[in-house]
Amino acid sequence: MDSSPDISLGDELIVLVLKGKGDSIISRMKDGRVILFNRENVLFNELEPGMTAKAKVSFIAQNYIIVDPVEPPERGDEAIKLGLKMVSETENWENAVLANALLHIIDLLEEDT
Repeated sequence: MDSSPDISLGDELIVLVLKGKGDSIISRMKDGRVILFNRENVLFNELEPGMTAKAKVSFIAQNYIIVDPVEPPERGDEAIKLGLKMVSETENWENAVLANALLHIIDLLEEDT
């Protein structure tokens, strides 16, 4: 079991639900590890790509972690911003520039309201 300093058992995080292979759903850590959702969790069937979910870390492996949603997932502005932040941190600089530009525009629009 990996005891990486950035994540520990029981930690709660907000994750963006992404489409995995086939019909699966996943998310990703900043370090590239896959986040899997516990299929036995009562909230699992509510998860869909594009939603954010508050989840608790229940298992840590070298290449992946498993989380349990602790609140019903949400759609909306926060999911969009989290997705753009993930893209802005990728090595694909063209996509990162576009994501940062969109985040800047969103920040400007939020200042006006």
